[in-house]
Amino acid sequence: MPAIFRLASDTSLTATPVDTSTNAPSILAINGFFCAFTVIVVLARIYVRAIMLKTFGTDDYLITAATICGVGVLICFIGETQHGVGMHTASITAGEFVKMLHWQFFHSLTVTLGISLIKISVAFFLLRLVPGKAYKWFLHGMIIFLVAFTLSSEGTILFSCVPIRASWDRASEPNAKCFDIHLFTAIGMFNSIINIITDVLFASLPISVIWNLQVNLRTKFSLLAILSLGYFACAASIVKTVLQAHVLSNPDSTRSDSYFVWNSIELYIGILAASLPSLRPLFRSILENTRSLVTRRAGMNSSGQVGTARHKYYVQEEGIGMHSLPTGDKSGNYDVRVTTKSQMGSGAQSEEDFGASKVDGDGDSLENILPLQGSRGITKTVNVSVT
Repeated sequence: MPAIFRLASDTSLTATPVDTSTNAPSILAINGFFCAFTVIVVLARIYVRAIMLKTFGTDDYLITAATICGVGVLICFIGETQHGVGMHTASITAGEFVKMLHWQFFHSLTVTLGISLIKISVAFFLLRLVPGKAYKWFLHGMIIFLVAFTLSSEGTILFSCVPIRASWDRASEPNAKCFDIHLFTAIGMFNSIINIITDVLFASLPISVIWNLQVNLRTKFSLLAILSLGYFACAASIVKTVLQAHVLSNPDSTRSDSYFVWNSIELYIGILAASLPSLRPLFRSILENTRSLVTRRAGMNSSGQVGTARHKYYVQEEGIGMHSLPTGDKSGNYDVRVTTKSQMGSGAQSEEDFGASKVDGDGDSLENILPLQGSRGITKTVNVSVT
């Protein structure tokens, strides 16, 4: 849980600036880069899930909400740097310090909500994939726990001082009741440890699912490499927790603002780790379109017309048996019998569960390439007339 800086009586602020230089450009550059990249990836995810596959689900709504929180975090950084973040604490006037703390109050609430939404989104995503009731009950339990934990964390931040205004302007509320600084740090450390445990758990859960995919090893390793970004989010969470232990007692924490920077990196990398696997159909489509364009150009002569060079359909002549078709001016009808077999059982996902199969017929969607459960078979025969 992010800590909240307070303008307490033991904080020494001098009226005379010692050093007016600032690290604000570096702080904004780091967070701006991660935020921009995250927004681009999530927009691509929305395009894939809503437009290409038409399977926009609960996990997509949640990750979109987490991305909105990420944009809100960047806005908070901008507001904070306007009022002292990046400068030495001794150089910040009392009035500016109060405004900075006000921004950090909302910053803490926003980043805490965003990180929790990522893990809840991953849980809903895994609910569509994992077989068996035991996995599903476990994930439902984790969702309930994360919701309760998020409400508890947000409540601790929100009501750390009563009235709430004292959280950023203690001088205006001399009779306010606030958590002791050591107690507040202890609560924050406990919540951060819970965050690390859940981060590791949700970064590890998809691994067992990936190994059961009906794909080759190269695809499995590529998916695992993408999902391993979740461990980078865990590492950022650990670094943030170490910094959190001393952030309230650090007399010059505003200079580098490292605690909040690492907290935001944890948020952005978590969103990326949850979103990048969904972009596989988009990359596949781009590669296929590029290959098709190159093949068409290879079949054109210098005048721009199709010459004696074989078209893309003839390039694979041997592979698709074009040589067996009759030659000359004759045309004929060929009856082709296509038989498809799919397994359906008590533990199987239906076609609606694999909504991507209606559009993504090549099995590009992660949901589409999972092993089906059950023993019953359904055989479908289609007669196709080819001229």
